[in-house]
This record gives sequence, C-alpha cells and structure tokens, in this order.
Amino acid sequence: MNETLLIQALVVPAAAGLLCYVAGKRGSWFTRIVALAATAWTLGVCGRVFRSGPLELAPAWLNPWLNVGGLEISLTLKTSVLSGFVGGFVAFFAFLITLYSISFMRHHKYEGRYQALSLWTLAGSLGAVYSDNLLFFLISWEIVTVMLFLLVNLGRGNAPAGAAKSFVILGLSDCAMLLAIVILATWSEVGTLSMSALNVQVGSGFTYTLFILFMIGATAKAGAVPLHTWVPAAADGAPAPVMALLPASLDKLLGIYLLARASLQFFQLDGPMRLVLLIIGAVTIISAVMMAMIQHDLKKLLSFHAVSQVGYMVLGIGTGTVVGIAGGLFHMLNHAIYKSCLFLCAGSVEKATGKTDLDQLGGIARWMPVTFGACMIAALSISGVPPFNGFASKWMVYQGLLAVPTKAGIIFLLAAIFGSALTLASFVKVIHSVFLGQRPKEMRNRGLSESPWPMLVPMIVLAALCVIFGVFVQYPLGRYIIPSLEYMGQIEAGEEIATTTGLWIPGLAAGLVIVGLLVGLLIYLFGRVDKLRIGRSFIGGEMPDVIEGHVSGTGFYHTVRRLPILRTMFRDGEAGASDIYRLGGRFGGTLVQILRRAHTGVLSVYVGWCVVGLIVLVFFLVRVL
Repeated sequence: MNETLLIQALVVPAAAGLLCYVAGKRGSWFTRIVALAATAWTLGVCGRVFRSGPLELAPAWLNPWLNVGGLEISLTLKTSVLSGFVGGFVAFFAFLITLYSISFMRHHKYEGRYQALSLWTLAGSLGAVYSDNLLFFLISWEIVTVMLFLLVNLGRGNAPAGAAKSFVILGLSDCAMLLAIVILATWSEVGTLSMSALNVQVGSGFTYTLFILFMIGATAKAGAVPLHTWVPAAADGAPAPVMALLPASLDKLLGIYLLARASLQFFQLDGPMRLVLLIIGAVTIISAVMMAMIQHDLKKLLSFHAVSQVGYMVLGIGTGTVVGIAGGLFHMLNHAIYKSCLFLCAGSVEKATGKTDLDQLGGIARWMPVTFGACMIAALSISGVPPFNGFASKWMVYQGLLAVPTKAGIIFLLAAIFGSALTLASFVKVIHSVFLGQRPKEMRNRGLSESPWPMLVPMIVLAALCVIFGVFVQYPLGRYIIPSLEYMGQIEAGEEIATTTGLWIPGLAAGLVIVGLLVGLLIYLFGRVDKLRIGRSFIGGEMPDVIEGHVSGTGFYHTVRRLPILRTMFRDGEAGASDIYRLGGRFGGTLVQILRRAHTGVLSVYVGWCVVGLIVLVFFLVRVL
C-alpha cells in the first residue's frame, strides 16, 4: 500500500538517527554509511509519495493517540501536491547535505551525534509536512526547533549563545501558535484540529488575532523581521552544513509552507491582513540586506541574506494575486537551492583556509575553481540576475505587486527591486573578497586545494538547478507550483498563469547571455595577443614591501556605512537595538529584579500578598458567578 510510504518516511530516518547516536558521538564509517543510506532511502520514498498523489493514513489503533480535555492528538498523515513537493525537497536537501557532511564533519568531535541529529531533523520536518493534525504538526515542528538548538551547539565560539537565542525565539513563537491551535479546537464555530478542514473568514479582531498567532510561528521559523535575529546568531558559530540544512533550506520550506497554508487555506484574508504581510515583506528585504552589506564574516553575511530573501516570499503571498503567490512559493524553492549552495561554498572555503573573515581571504579562485563557479552562479541567482532561478521567481513577485489593486503596490515593488540591487552589490564584495584580488600575506605560503568530491557534488547539483530552474522555468512551475495553487483553491484545474509578461522570455534571455559571454571571452583573448608593457610604479619614496598590501572587498561600502542617516541605523542594528530577544531579555531582567525585591523574607509581607491575591480571586469569582 502506498500509505505505508508515509510511515517509512518518518520511521527510517528516526531509526537511523538512533543507530548513529548509539554508535558513538565521534562517528565512524558506519555512521556515515547509515546516514547516507537513510537519507537516500527517504528521498526515494518521498519521491514516490509525490508521484502517488494524495495519500491519507489514519491507523485506528493509534487514533486518537492522546486526548486531553477534548483535544485529540492523532497520527493522521495526509498529503497533497503542496506537501508532497515540499516533503520531496526536504529529503533532497537532507541527502545532499549529508553527502557533503561526510567530508566536512569527518574527524569532528561529535560527528556521530551530528548525523543522528540531522536524521531526526529530517524525520521531524517530514512529520510536520505530512501531518493533518495541528497538534501533531506542532510536535513535529518543535522537534525541528530542538534539533536546531542541539545542532548549532556542535559549533565553536559563540555557538552556545546562538543556539540559546534560536531556541528562545522559536520556542516562544511556537507557544503563540499553540495558543491559536487551542483556541481553534475549542471555538464552537471550528472545533477541529484537522488542517484540511480549517476555513476561517478573517474580518474581526478575534480572527485577526488567530491569524497573527499563526503568522508569528511561520515567520519566526522562516526568519522574517522582527523575529529574524536568531538566524545571524546561529551563523556566528554553527558548522556550515547545519546552516545549509536548517536556516537556508528546511526552516524556509517549513515556515513559508505554513504561512501559505495559513494565508490561503486556514484563513481567508482581507485587505488589512494582506497589507500587514506586504509591510513585513518589504521591511524584511531592505533592513536585512542593508545589514548584510556591512558584514565582515562570510557566514553571517549569508545569514542576513537568508533573512532578506524571505521578504520576497512574504511579499508574493501578501499580494493575494495568483502570479504573486506562485512567485512567492517558487522563490521559497529557489531560495532553498541557492542559499544552501552558498552556505556549502562557505563551508568549502572554511575547510580549505580555516577562515570566514572576508578581510583574511582573497585570491583563491585559482585553487578552488569549482567552489568559485558554484558560488558565482548562486550569487547571481540570489541577486536576481537573469537567466538564473532567482530572477524568475522575483519577476513573478514583481508582476504580483503590479497587480495589487492599491497604489501601495508600487511602493512595495520599488522596495523589492532596490533590495535586489543591494543584494548584487553585497555579493560583488563577497566574490572579490573571497575569490578574487590578492591573497593575504599569511595565506601566500599556504597550500590550497579544491574540496573533496563529496563536498563538490552537492554544490555542483545545486548550482546546476539554479540554471535549470531559471532557463526552463515552466518545468518547476508546471510540476510543483501551479498544482499547489490548484490544491489551495487559487486557480481552477488546468488553468494557466501568465509568467512571461513583459519582455522576459527565459530561453531568449539565456541565449543572449551566452552570446554576450562568448563575445566578452573573445575580446579578452584577443586583448592578450599584444605583449603587455611592464613599467615601474611610482611609490613616492616608500619601500616596495611597505605599500604592498591586501585590498579587501569589505572596504567597498565604507562610504555608505558612514553616511549621516545610515550611520545611526547601522550602529543600532549592530548593537541589537531592535532585537526582540535583547529587548525581551531586558524586560525579563527588570521583572525578575522587581519580584526579587518583593521577596524580602519577612513573613508579614508574604501574608499581605496572600490577602491581596485572595481578595482579587474572590472579586473575580463573584463577578463571574
């Protein structure tokens, strides 16, 4: 029976994770083989789930699994086109990153534990995607949060602090979602925990609150402003495969998957709520990309871009238009592809050089050509340069914003385009600082070589998808995105959406880009025919070794950083002035101090508090009864 595939998708990675954990924290060839085989098996199973169409599994002997005050936690698993394609790509990214980790995590102190936690992350993610019961969905969702905490803790430096921050922000946002779930289950007009049965018309303060609670959980997991600060905090010390697995791919897929279902299925949004999504999307794009421009650490810079790109997904869903929603879902997939590739490239650079500081890198493209090529393609993709996949999905979001009935759509469109320009500017700095320019003095006598093949293959595959999904854009749209829109009731079965409005024709654009590259290559080659004239440089009386230095790309945007208006914003951003974690900690610390002062140890004070509490309780009971 095809329904048993759903059980396999959850049980196989969970059991394999247990084997890896029992085998020992240091890991061995056994744990590597088990992890790779389990993720490959799960990928095949998830592929069959997607091809099998809608499946439903509700074992009678397991349902209800738990009943607390009328709230039933059932193990009902139900798939659709949307959950099937998201689950398939969850397994796809898990397999690629497991292959990458065979070399990257080798000899790591906790390699076996890493493999176990990664497999449990896969099982939890698939449980959330395939679940049809809201409480079981939340349990699986929380498993992924716990695994993130434990995986980030495997890093060095500030990893423990980043793990704690991630767990607190995501945990509290999950509490908001739990509150919404309990209210829905006890609300007489709904009274169900079945995700496929929810359909609430938003229009009152009560329903607004319910949707916002779901939105908090979804946007926190995806990493949208203002619940985004856990992403750069985690990147500060987490291993590169962890960042590629969770913040770059799985968390984005899960977060936007939930936001799409909440916005398009669970709730029927009105204009004000869509405007809220548009504002969150625009602010996320601009604020995060501005912070990315001034970063000096490669992984932290990529983490801010991971936040910024979420804004395009939220914008697409917030438009409420078919092409915009399709663009948002497509960008969810594209982002997971190119951002995972970028983090894997960063891990490759870190493995070869032992550094991620842009000021200490440079000129390594000659020794790491595959990593350079993959990083270049992914950088162009995230920057929205045609004919790569990032441009294709952004173009659809732009069209959706133009179709927004209010004039505010133009403002959000300008923010989205401006964000793409800043992204490209930021990655000019990255490519120059890491791969081009001069090698720093301390690295000139150090032998560099390309990463081993288990690390290269995932980067090559992801870079190739950036090209394929950009040039042959109709395939992912027709295979994954449009059927998902049909499932969510946004379009009729068989209906087509306009994805090539204006002057954008993917095949023609790709051909023109290739022609331009060939012409540029010919000009470069013919330009080298003439013998170069070499002359002595005027050094103003200084010794040659004094002026010889390493020009880092981080200085590209010092002028921007020093502008009067932006200077304060950057300073406050680096200080965490708007960090909800920092602000919450300050409020919590103040509350603790107040309570500490109230606990004087004097018995009469405690008796007084008891009397006051009793009076309040009696007053409340009298009013109610």
